[in-house]
Amino acid sequence: MLLYLLFFAIAAALVQQYTLRHALDGVSYDTHPSRTTVDPGEHFEVITEIANAKRLPVSFLKVQETLPLEIEAADELPLRRDPEVTRLTTTTFLKPKQKLTRSFTAYIDHRGRYFFRGAVLAGGDFLGMRTVTDYYPVNREVVVLPKAMPGVTVRQTLGDFLGDVSVNRFIMEDPVLTLGFRDYTGREPQRAISWTQSARMGRVMVKNYDHTLDLSVTLILNVEHPEGLENAGQRIEDCFSCARSVCEVLEERKIKYGMVTNATSAGAIGLWSQVGDGLGQNHLMTILEGLGRATHSSTRRFAAIVEGAVRRDEAGRYYIVITPCMTDEYRALLSRLSALKGGKVFTFDVSQMEGGNA
Repeated sequence: MLLYLLFFAIAAALVQQYTLRHALDGVSYDTHPSRTTVDPGEHFEVITEIANAKRLPVSFLKVQETLPLEIEAADELPLRRDPEVTRLTTTTFLKPKQKLTRSFTAYIDHRGRYFFRGAVLAGGDFLGMRTVTDYYPVNREVVVLPKAMPGVTVRQTLGDFLGDVSVNRFIMEDPVLTLGFRDYTGREPQRAISWTQSARMGRVMVKNYDHTLDLSVTLILNVEHPEGLENAGQRIEDCFSCARSVCEVLEERKIKYGMVTNATSAGAIGLWSQVGDGLGQNHLMTILEGLGRATHSSTRRFAAIVEGAVRRDEAGRYYIVITPCMTDEYRALLSRLSALKGGKVFTFDVSQMEGGNA
């Protein structure tokens, strides 16, 4: 009997050591948001996948996930707020060759770029007395778009300006004066597509109008401001919100638009500081995602943007300027552009807008 108990004790100790040493072997972890871009307060799913690739079970697994500090759970969850991140700790077990997928509904109220950085996993031994830990890094993100200003505020403020753009576009955009054709980029409105030419060429082609007929709007978004400006951060946030609302109104009215800005867009792919003319959901989302990623840092002076617009101006182009404040220097710059365009320049000083928070 003693030999049997001794044998059992030795076997248990060996199994204990083996399971502890190999507790996390073959275990993998991944997490990602169900959407890469969301509106403030919009619900999305945080999906976690944990897999055990080996033939032995993982009898005890503790998962401590690192989530964005600002994240909120739609349901009751044991979230713990640390100074810089939110942590979610759960426990489970995994059968041999099992893949566990679970999710929870979350939302974030404020514009910005938020990261999911992975988790620390702790695997237990056979008797559940000791654990070993390992860090499983992940680099996933979700971008929260800026909140739109009240649509009626932007529409009423723009008023006759957009009406003038629409009327001139209707009068002057004459297909008889088409200069030629070019490849479709995805930013042109569908009415510009030449289906006959597309069938002939075997790819989608659009009509290339004379610049005097191809009316469009350039949105100039400025984040530069004098040092010590009161509520500077909130004013810049209002600039981003105003830019979103203006783009959505231009989309609704089918007026082609592009954007130039001195705002920095963190992690943006491509040259987001200058977006060419276009229309459509893809074009809009390119700008909105950049606004969601944008920081308050200025890449160049507002004067350089306006001077560039003066140098590269073309017939049929209108300008909408959004700025966190209006200074004498800015007024002088914009008066020059306005004189060149014969009044085809509209300015938003967000601190003076109804619906802004500055």
